Amino acid sequence: MTYKKILVDNIVCTRRFHIAYDTEASPEARVELACPHCGIVVFSEKNHPPAKLLRDENLVRTAEYSEKRVNECHFQDTFSPASQEK
Repeated sequence: MTYKKILVDNIVCTRRFHIAYDTEASPEARVELACPHCGIVVFSEKNHPPAKLLRDENLVRTAEYSEKRVNECHFQDTFSPASQEK
């Protein structure tokens, strides 16, 4: 059983996703993983072993982004009341 780790960075919300999969597992027709915060697809592959989102982190300081990147975020604040124009 050999695991491979993939890093995917979201440039918009500066978040990094850590994804892993077993290289010896039988491939599925389509594997997709979504962001737990906004729901966009951060990893999508055809004919790929099942993958799992291990964790996500905020990128506070980084000199280099990962090779795989996402340029979209649909996060909406649902905790604070909506501001009103005066």
